[in-house]
Amino acid sequence: MGFYKNESDDTFFPAIYITEDNVLKRQTQALRDQGWAVIEISCAATVRDGDAGVKEILRAIKFPYDMPTVGDPVGWTEEFIEDLHWLDLSKGVFVILKDYDALFSVHDAPEYYNAKRMARHLQTVDNNLRYRHTRFAYADYDPPHVLHAIEVSREKLDTVLEFFEGRATITEGFDEDNPGAEYPPFKKYVDETRRNRLYGISTW
Repeated sequence: MGFYKNESDDTFFPAIYITEDNVLKRQTQALRDQGWAVIEISCAATVRDGDAGVKEILRAIKFPYDMPTVGDPVGWTEEFIEDLHWLDLSKGVFVILKDYDALFSVHDAPEYYNAKRMARHLQTVDNNLRYRHTRFAYADYDPPHVLHAIEVSREKLDTVLEFFEGRATITEGFDEDNPGAEYPPFKKYVDETRRNRLYGISTW
C-alpha cells in the first residue's frame, strides 16, 4: 500500500537521502553554518510507545508551550509543524525525517501507517509552512526557504521508493556554495510534473 490516496497527496514530492552517502550529514552542517533552522525528527524514536511520536516531534521543533489536552495529538503536531513562529526561520528551515527505515518493519506491512503519518508531517511542511508566514504575516521574510528530507538506508531504499510510487527523488549531492538551493534534478522533476498536471498531462 503506497502513500498516495488523493489529488492533494499528489503535490508532495519526497527528497530521499541515502544514509551511507553522507550527503545529508554534510548538507545539514552547511545549512547550520549559514544560520538555518534544522529540525531532525528521529523516526526510530517515534515507534517506542503510543505517545512517542508526539513527544519526538515536540522535542524536534522545540515546542515552547503546553500540549493541548483536547483533540487528536497527531493533528496538533501537524498544525504546530506548519507554524514554528517561535523559531528563527529568517535564513531558512530544513526538516528531516531521520531513520525512516524504522517505520517499515514487517509488523507495519502492508499499510505502513506510521510511515504515512510521518510523511504527512513533511507534506504539511512543504505545502503549508512554506506559505504560512506570508499569509498570516508572522515574520518579515516572504516566504521562508523550506527544504525537507527523508533519510533512508540502502537496505530499505527500494521499499521506500515503492511506497512513494515513483514520486520520490534520490538526492545525490548539493551545491557546496549554495547549500540551500534545491537539488537540480529534484527541482526539474517537480516543476515539470506540476506543469504537466496544470495542462492535464498525466505522468503517472
